[in-house]
Amino acid sequence: MSSAFSFSPSQAIPLLRLAGPLCIAQIASISILTADIWMMGRLSAFDLASGSLAMRLYQPFYFFAVGVLSLVGPLTSQALGSGEVRSARLIFRQGLLLALGIGGLSFLPVIYGAEILIFLGQQPDVARHAETFLFISAFGLTPSFLFLVLRFYTASYQRPLPQMVVAFVGLAVNIILNAALAHGYWGLPEMGLSGIALATAISHMVMVICLGLVIQLRAPFNQVSPFHRLWAVDVSVMGRIFRLGWPNGLLVMSETGMFIVAGMLIGLFGTAPLAAAGIVNQIAAVAFMIPLSLSQATAIRIGHAAGRKTPSEVIETGRTAIQIGCVLILPSMAVMLLLPEMLSQIFIKPDDSLYEATMAVFFPLLLITALFQFGDGQQIILAAILRGLNDTRIPAIFGMIGFWAAGIGSAVVMAFILDWGPVSIWAGVAIGLFVSASLMGLRWIQTTKRLRHGGPILLDD
Repeated sequence: MSSAFSFSPSQAIPLLRLAGPLCIAQIASISILTADIWMMGRLSAFDLASGSLAMRLYQPFYFFAVGVLSLVGPLTSQALGSGEVRSARLIFRQGLLLALGIGGLSFLPVIYGAEILIFLGQQPDVARHAETFLFISAFGLTPSFLFLVLRFYTASYQRPLPQMVVAFVGLAVNIILNAALAHGYWGLPEMGLSGIALATAISHMVMVICLGLVIQLRAPFNQVSPFHRLWAVDVSVMGRIFRLGWPNGLLVMSETGMFIVAGMLIGLFGTAPLAAAGIVNQIAAVAFMIPLSLSQATAIRIGHAAGRKTPSEVIETGRTAIQIGCVLILPSMAVMLLLPEMLSQIFIKPDDSLYEATMAVFFPLLLITALFQFGDGQQIILAAILRGLNDTRIPAIFGMIGFWAAGIGSAVVMAFILDWGPVSIWAGVAIGLFVSASLMGLRWIQTTKRLRHGGPILLDD
């Protein structure tokens, strides 16, 4: 039996080889959102506060879709690992149909998002300013969900290069259209905040078309005839994706929901704290792309090992991913601790009237963000290991306990009962991440014991 602390280069090399391009693709994808936040800050701190608040409204729908549709990756990996080519095609097709369904259910709440924000106690002028932004964003959600399925499908073949290239195409389209539509360049209308939403929606449509063409025309993706009879519904396959995916969607939404609710709670303290939270949340999101990419690579590698029915490889892959994750978070922590002022000025101009008030909240928020990198990275890697084995229900419960009971619960106590102010809300986020990581770690220890004693590898039911 191998030591829990031994390092396996034979697992680390393929993990990093897959995670590297995935990380670049993720950074390109998150850079679309970062470019949106940056452009909002170029318009004004008020636009930044309004736009970042609107994003928090529709992000729960997006991240629920991420959680559900991410099961396309490990399920396709398991099918490919066991040689079940037809199953891989069915999983892909039903994933696309499921993406359309989630997009349809998300449409109305996002269109009426300004009313929801006001009902939740946000400043009416800030919420109303984002009304058209949310209307346009509602149309852009479905293409973004479809692109998720295309990404997870191509990654399951351990061929991440196509999605990386397409993500950069989308980023280029977004950057060009952001400037053109927000400021009215080249004869286009000056749409301000709404132009940013339109640019993002168009960039996601372009990415869907480009990656869809790659899948249709390039091997090995097209060898299963992925788009054949695309409209045919297979209730059993779609039901399996959703049955395993909704708890993971709940887990992902619990984590992102914690960040979203924390941002809204900070917004109750005024426009400057809301802008500060929007900036630091985006910095945290960019840093998160590194462990997130490693987690996606881990779920795929675990899925292939599970499909081959090799429990020792599952354990070794999981252990190696955890070890690599501890190392990969160090550079982002260092940047946050050493270069806070440089990071702040990417998003907000020093001559903005709200600059000083925003920075007074931003700097302590960024310090806390640097400190919670370990908990954030480990919880997503551990969740991915378990997801690769179709273990999604218990992790979802752990997420609710960690992110909401511990995270938001402690944030509310510190900010509103102890009256420690908006920064303490972000401290609650850190507590939630560490509690969740600890619970996921205990679940992984139980899983390794099960596998070593000859228990089932996959938890389908």
